[in-house]
Amino acid sequence: MNVILIPSVRGGLGHIGRTAALARAITRLAPQTHIEYLLDVEEIRAFNIDAAAAMGYRVNFLPLRHRNERDPVVRACLGHADVIVEDTSRSLIPYRAIVPHAAWLSIPMYPLWDELFMDWPLLQQVDAIAWAYPPALEFPPELASLSAKVLRTGPFMELADIPKQRAARNSLGFAPTEKILLYSPRGMSFGRDFGEQVLAAVIGAVNILRKEQNVRLVLTSVNDRNNLRSPGVPEPLPKWISVVPTLAPRQMLTYMSAADVAITEGSNATQEAAALGTPILMVPGTIYEAWVLGTHLQSVNGAKVIWIESADASKLAANLRELLNDKGVRDTTVANAKQAVSGGSGIDAAARWVINAGKRRSVKR
Repeated sequence: MNVILIPSVRGGLGHIGRTAALARAITRLAPQTHIEYLLDVEEIRAFNIDAAAAMGYRVNFLPLRHRNERDPVVRACLGHADVIVEDTSRSLIPYRAIVPHAAWLSIPMYPLWDELFMDWPLLQQVDAIAWAYPPALEFPPELASLSAKVLRTGPFMELADIPKQRAARNSLGFAPTEKILLYSPRGMSFGRDFGEQVLAAVIGAVNILRKEQNVRLVLTSVNDRNNLRSPGVPEPLPKWISVVPTLAPRQMLTYMSAADVAITEGSNATQEAAALGTPILMVPGTIYEAWVLGTHLQSVNGAKVIWIESADASKLAANLRELLNDKGVRDTTVANAKQAVSGGSGIDAAARWVINAGKRRSVKR
């Protein structure tokens, strides 16, 4: 059975991470499944290529299409698929007409504006829609007319084999006395202004905290250190900052489990930290789903939430200090965050749908 994953590659890493989690669940339940990525070159950010390659699956590219060569290009890229899983790349759904034998699962992003309603003619063409968000990000009413197709899975997270904090720290070689703060600049996917402000605030906050305790900052998903060059970032980086490239999912989640605090911006990393029981300081990114999740976590005391307008070193340091040093605060926020991301039928429901659809399609072929 052949499964092709088509994540959006025009923005951050979340779509690749989400489809990779689904791929791992499919592999766990049906180990013989062949899975590969297909990245649309029309609007691709370079760091997404590295991220997809790190997931451990073959990566192919969908080249630019002209109307005179569209059909053979699409057949060459998708013709061998039994199931196509598309994450926020709905403009490609009309290609179903060229590869009608393949089942199609669409994973929409939480709406920024009114795009889900405007795209209902596209979503009508797919076999199933996975709603991969916790109940806090309410199911959009504009999908109600398609409810028969919807799998309300909750967040896609494959965490069963991730070590607990002590084992994770030991495997990564962190000293027992170090406090580990984890932050992923993620290619500054919310824009340079946002990314540079948060990065400078994080480094400044850790510099403040190091006067009180042994703190290490781990920056992940950094494949080019030149991307870190910005106001407020010292050159060279001090020894208490570790820089880690884009990692395979299990490695990345091991870092997340090992951390004393995860500093997050987007919904995927925040949900993973919550599910792993890692305390969260969130600076919500400039998209609606991050705003909604940040607002909810703030309202239920599930994280320390700092909005970008007030994100500076002193404010981050004060909130990080509380998460690091106050066990009551830490335990309360961890429990509330875990509750906030719970709900739905789980990633296995989506994986089983893919497996069953693929079996039916491969038999027909």
